[in-house]
Amino acid sequence: AKQWYQRRVRGIALETTGARGMATKEWRSDNKRVLLLGSGLVSEPVVEYLTRSPDVRITVGSNDEAQATALASKYRNTVPQLIDVGDRRNLSAEIAKHDLVISLLPHTMHPFIAELCVDARRNMLTASYATDALRNIAKRGAQKGIMMLNEVGLDPGIDHMLAMNLFDEIKQNNGTVESFESFCGGLPAPQFTNNPLRYKFTWFPRGVLLNALSEAKYLKEGKVVNVESGTLMQVAEPFEVMPGFNLECYPNRDSTIYKEAYGIGSAHTVLRGTLRYKGFSNAMDTLIKLGLFKSDKMNLSGYSWADLTKQLLGNKTMTHNECKSKLLALFSGDKFRASTLVKLGLLDNDPIPAGIDNPMDALVEKLASSLMMPEDETDVIIMNHSVGVRLPSGKCETHRSNLVVYGEEGGWSAMSKTVGLPVGIAAEMMMNGEIKDRGLVLPLTKDIYKPMLEKLEKEGIMERREVESEDF
Repeated sequence: AKQWYQRRVRGIALETTGARGMATKEWRSDNKRVLLLGSGLVSEPVVEYLTRSPDVRITVGSNDEAQATALASKYRNTVPQLIDVGDRRNLSAEIAKHDLVISLLPHTMHPFIAELCVDARRNMLTASYATDALRNIAKRGAQKGIMMLNEVGLDPGIDHMLAMNLFDEIKQNNGTVESFESFCGGLPAPQFTNNPLRYKFTWFPRGVLLNALSEAKYLKEGKVVNVESGTLMQVAEPFEVMPGFNLECYPNRDSTIYKEAYGIGSAHTVLRGTLRYKGFSNAMDTLIKLGLFKSDKMNLSGYSWADLTKQLLGNKTMTHNECKSKLLALFSGDKFRASTLVKLGLLDNDPIPAGIDNPMDALVEKLASSLMMPEDETDVIIMNHSVGVRLPSGKCETHRSNLVVYGEEGGWSAMSKTVGLPVGIAAEMMMNGEIKDRGLVLPLTKDIYKPMLEKLEKEGIMERREVESEDF
């Protein structure tokens, strides 16, 4: 029977107070030994997939003893281990006991883990973006025959694989890729979106808030478009490809690098972006314009949420009605924006928790206390690739790849499945010697993405294709 787990996300950053072992099983030397660092949202699908093989042994390394023990107890050949990621000597020793290290820790920890893996001559796998720091470490690893496979989750990960598969098929049919637009979003299922953001958090909200302030860069009709920091929410547009979902989209990071990475030099448009339900960008931009994204120090001792809002408007002592009038004036009479603050409780008289000393931390606290996804609600993953193609005849078509995955009530979330299962599949391929490259490796070559997509389809994660011809 399929094993299910509690979907509430807990911390996976390892503790800094010392390490003490919990693992007691003796393992044979011919077993494939995996050290899984992190026991949070996506860890269980990784463990479930890998332990289908009787010769795989997994150590779940975590700072949460109860969580790691609960996870390990569900699966054969799996033991928990309490590890301090700040204890270099003990972590190095643990890495050396295993054949493969899978890091599901925050991406900022990956370079440190990678250095230890290279020193121990152990392969490493992450679902996160490959950074310059990882690339530099991987060069040293390549000299020792070490593989560091990155970007094998959902986004990045499945998005790369579906795109490359689509491009290869187009080129095999002598088509020319003229444009590529790709969007992905992890969202609450539509029935759970009745809040001003049309969104709920499965992890601490700070990351989502910081992303809303990010810069972006993409190629549109041959011209590079730059989006300045703080203006990203203002460039969101309706997403009409899947009209059954009420979505909007905006660019994400630097899309221009994928023209070369994907081998689509003929493309005049290259855009990768994020999907949200309509209303998200307006609500986020409202919070930004009020000043709630600022990290400037403020003495918030004794403040209520209404006091903070009034202070950001210029006068903590204004009346409630004066505050509402100021908000309407700030947002040019836009009642949706003004009501966003009311519905989020930012005009309430409840006290701001002690110890908070800036608007951003206050906002993070407010959203974490009110918009975390409950365990009895589900999520959905929506991904779309739209590729403009010119055929040898001169005819133009749009080829689309659509992926929609729903979380299961009482079971795995869509996000955990679409990140954890590809990680498990990639780990299996690494241990079976199916991936030959060394150094930093991405799932952009057919020997990696073809078998991964085939195995994901067997797990129920599969695209639907569409081809749309020009009407005129």
